[in-house]
Amino acid sequence: MKRSTGKIILVIVLALPVMLAVLLKKSKFGYNELPIYTSDEMGTEVPYTIDSFLLTDQNNQPFSRDSIGDKIFISNFFFTSCPDVCPTINGHIKIATQKLENSTDILFLSHTVDPYNDSVSVLKNYAEMFEVNDNQWKFLTGKKSTIYHLARDSYKAVIQEVPDTNSFIHSEKIMLIDKQFRVRGIYNGMNFDEIMDLIKDARFLLKTYADQRKK
Repeated sequence: MKRSTGKIILVIVLALPVMLAVLLKKSKFGYNELPIYTSDEMGTEVPYTIDSFLLTDQNNQPFSRDSIGDKIFISNFFFTSCPDVCPTINGHIKIATQKLENSTDILFLSHTVDPYNDSVSVLKNYAEMFEVNDNQWKFLTGKKSTIYHLARDSYKAVIQEVPDTNSFIHSEKIMLIDKQFRVRGIYNGMNFDEIMDLIKDARFLLKTYADQRKK
């Protein structure tokens, strides 16, 4: 028995470096996976999934869900005449685009919730104000019904009415979406610490897909 016990102890001691290496690798980001946001529909957890859509970007080019390709993406809802909240949020997103500029598998999508006033030319001027890379960051307009369906039913963003108007809605949230069009993170766009979390989570999600390809 003592000899068997000694062998078991020896195996454990020899395995410790391997076990520690695995644990350290998994703990690089402080977590092993991102949540998949779901809603309870009649007792079944259904992931928040982004439906198909067709909108127009700041360069007057059609942009659909298929246009995203094999990329993860980061989305928000805004309007160009918003005086303070939206510029702050989009300023934070600008920082995220800079931090992730070498990650070609990430897109940024900003949807206007005021499509009647935010025409393609207005969005183009707005995008130029933020000096965006058109291939990385899309400002989208189109049918109000399409945009609102995405906001309410796909992203399930926390929506609030804009003060002094009942014509459109607004959200301070930014969402991280995976390649299966599922919501994997929701962040307060006004909170810079949460923007840093968004950047870290996006990098982690990309690493997860890279690791899957290696298997």
